[in-house]
Amino acid sequence: MKTKKEFIPMRVLHKPLMVLLGLTLLGCAQDFGDVGDPVDLELDRTLSCSETDAEFFSRAVWPTLAGTCSSCHAASQVGSDGPALVLSSSEADAYQDVRQYIAEHGDTFVRKPTLNGAGHDGGRLLEVDSDQADDFLEMVQRVTQPIEACEDEGVVARELGFDDVVNISASRTVRKSAILMQGRMPTSEEVTTAQQSDVGLRTVLRSYLNGPVFESWLKNSANDRLLTRKYFTGQTEAQEALAADWYLYPGLFDRTGAAFDAAEAAELSCVSGGGQPAQDASEPACQVAWQKRQLANVTYTETQRAIAEEPLELIRYVVTQDRPYSEILTANYRMMNPFTYEIFDGESWTSAYDRFNAEDWRPGQLRRYQVAWNQTIQSAGYDAVPAAGLLSSPVFLLRYPSTDTNRNRARSRWTYYYFLGVDIERLAVRAMDAEELKNVTNPGAEGTSCFGCHQLLDPVAGAFQSWGNDSQFLARNGQDSLPSVYVAGDEYHDGDQWYREQLAPGFNGVDLPVSAPFGPVSGYNDGLQWLGEQLVADPRFATGTAKFWFPGVFGREPLLAPSEPSDADYAARLQAYQDEQALIATWGENFIASGFDLKTLLVDMMMSPLYRGEQLTTADSHRQQVLSDLGLGRLLSPEQLDRKLTAVLDVDWKRDWQNDGQLLEDYYMFYGGIDSDGITERPEAMNSLMYSVVDRMANELACEVVLQEFWPGMPRVLFTDVTMDTDPTTEAGEASIRQTINNLLWRLWGVSDAEEQEALWQLYKAIYDQRIAWREDDDSNGGTYVSDFLGYSVQWDDYRDDEQLDENCEVRDYDSNDGVDVSLNWDGIVWQDPENVRAHLGSYYNPQQSLRPWVAVLTVMLTDIQFVTE
Repeated sequence: MKTKKEFIPMRVLHKPLMVLLGLTLLGCAQDFGDVGDPVDLELDRTLSCSETDAEFFSRAVWPTLAGTCSSCHAASQVGSDGPALVLSSSEADAYQDVRQYIAEHGDTFVRKPTLNGAGHDGGRLLEVDSDQADDFLEMVQRVTQPIEACEDEGVVARELGFDDVVNISASRTVRKSAILMQGRMPTSEEVTTAQQSDVGLRTVLRSYLNGPVFESWLKNSANDRLLTRKYFTGQTEAQEALAADWYLYPGLFDRTGAAFDAAEAAELSCVSGGGQPAQDASEPACQVAWQKRQLANVTYTETQRAIAEEPLELIRYVVTQDRPYSEILTANYRMMNPFTYEIFDGESWTSAYDRFNAEDWRPGQLRRYQVAWNQTIQSAGYDAVPAAGLLSSPVFLLRYPSTDTNRNRARSRWTYYYFLGVDIERLAVRAMDAEELKNVTNPGAEGTSCFGCHQLLDPVAGAFQSWGNDSQFLARNGQDSLPSVYVAGDEYHDGDQWYREQLAPGFNGVDLPVSAPFGPVSGYNDGLQWLGEQLVADPRFATGTAKFWFPGVFGREPLLAPSEPSDADYAARLQAYQDEQALIATWGENFIASGFDLKTLLVDMMMSPLYRGEQLTTADSHRQQVLSDLGLGRLLSPEQLDRKLTAVLDVDWKRDWQNDGQLLEDYYMFYGGIDSDGITERPEAMNSLMYSVVDRMANELACEVVLQEFWPGMPRVLFTDVTMDTDPTTEAGEASIRQTINNLLWRLWGVSDAEEQEALWQLYKAIYDQRIAWREDDDSNGGTYVSDFLGYSVQWDDYRDDEQLDENCEVRDYDSNDGVDVSLNWDGIVWQDPENVRAHLGSYYNPQQSLRPWVAVLTVMLTDIQFVTE
């Protein structure tokens, strides 16, 4: 794409003159310099949809107008040198003034301040070949020649094996990433930087990997894999899960129990005095009771959340602090906030903290732990329970429990899968001997059909030897975690930590260092600390990390190798799999070279055709089919769609009493949410229930957004180029509406498409024409009634009882602190005075019938597949 500096400048036929001093020094209505001979002005700029006309005006035109022109172009100062430009004092109003002036007088807007064939009482203020004059001329082009489609060409992918893939442009890439990672639209500066080079694009993408929205994405994506939020959003609550052996965590219920006891005592005191607990109760004791109950509820909820979030917070901490990502498996600490710090630690933190600040996460140690009844971890010879990053997280171990017969093999399987990207269950797909399955008691024994997989599984399972089935450390009275039935058998020897008939603990052919065969680990406090070091040193950790974050970035799992050569598309699927694996390998190499910097890996992934691919140039149907999930088109999760709504509409879809949007509360599970327990997979395609949610969302939001944007005094986000008086039957009005549709296409869909623009324009015009025709119809002759208000339009009947034809539009104030009262005031309206009606009813009063068509356009765009995907 061309950058600003690449625009073809205006041709000049005369020697440039010095730019004059500002009018504030020289005074107004002074004629400096002769009018120059007219120079042809070329309206040939390449415009980008990534910056609206209003944004361009704010960035490139308004600073010059405000600093150089406004003092003489106020209503009381304007001279008489031809068409007069009167500038309002506010930027938003001045923008409309300029648009109106250009619509009526064209490039006079440029010719006058440059004395290019036109007189100007203020003299020459801009050189004809200056950047400022060039910006003024672009403003003229934007108003007089609105673009049908922006030049936003795709880029052919450079990666080996993807040369038939066309990626979206740099501007569309930063738009997609800004929405997903920052919950906002990109700035014009970010787009400009990204368009300059791949280095610029990478710089902008990396800048998005910071802040609360990115951290939310990070934790949501990690939980989609680890599923530890089961203990907050699922059926099993965190404190109850950890209390399976209730003596292990002596402080587990101390804080929550004390909070509920205090609340109950206060409520009894309130009721005994004849009152009822309430926030606004007349009795002080009842107000206190209400407060204590709220405090107890918060304590309980936040404690649950903190326990479930602990492994996710470790990942967030490592990434946001720019620590090596390998630390997620080697960290000798656990993440805690005040709600869990007081339960589990109580000694590590050296600075003060707010007991109710749930966002204050810091490293800590699990010191308050009992290996047996009335026997602390310290009495067993440990300062604290040993930590090894995620591997030793209580809720990670709970989420992937073991049994006396499974013997940590499931934990080993998920360790390989999550951290090395190795799916052991797919390594050896073979027919099993039913008789062998009945007779073999040790699948890890050589010579069995199971040995191929178990020679990998069982040694790593042994590294978990200190951890019991339900996450307990040294579950058997602080000695080991072996089941009593095994200890009572013939195989057990005193001091053993692991099963003798299984393969020795270890990893990748290296045995766990122990002080005696099958005995305690040597040189480490726990075998998981040794295992963590081995895992991150394995080259597969780098590619495994890429696979771990694959669904979070691309919305799908990595491709699987095809297994049936006779399939018609086998060759295409094999090639796609191999190309993708080569790409993952390259990412892994860069990840290692960066010192395990996850942000470097994420940027590599976002630069790739797997993230940016939009179309294929090949005609091979098999190739097209196997790459149908490439790049654009990932279905947004409710969390992502909620962020996108806020980013592009600048409003939230929620009720006044809700903390989160309706996509995260009322409709979360309906729209593809997970509880990390019974429902653990995100849908990859829309279903009828999900579409119903989108339909409701669009119908509730569209009218409210339009009403809010056109309300007097409210800032414009979507409709900066039109007003309620914009007339679609005029050339200028149609141009403004088409430009606004272009802006909407960029914001909501991230596209520039002349056909889509034309279809939406036809929709707008058809609804407008219909409503105007209805207004002119004769109601007394059975015609159609259309009110002057945005709220409804119904088919007229004698009693107007057909509520199915009502068009409801809720009037509510999205922001009560912005100084603008968005509410209807029906008292004292002078109906003969439209301005008085407008002052009482805001944009709800719309006799021009210009807003209802925008509601229709917005509804269509919000329900389109291009909005709910990225």
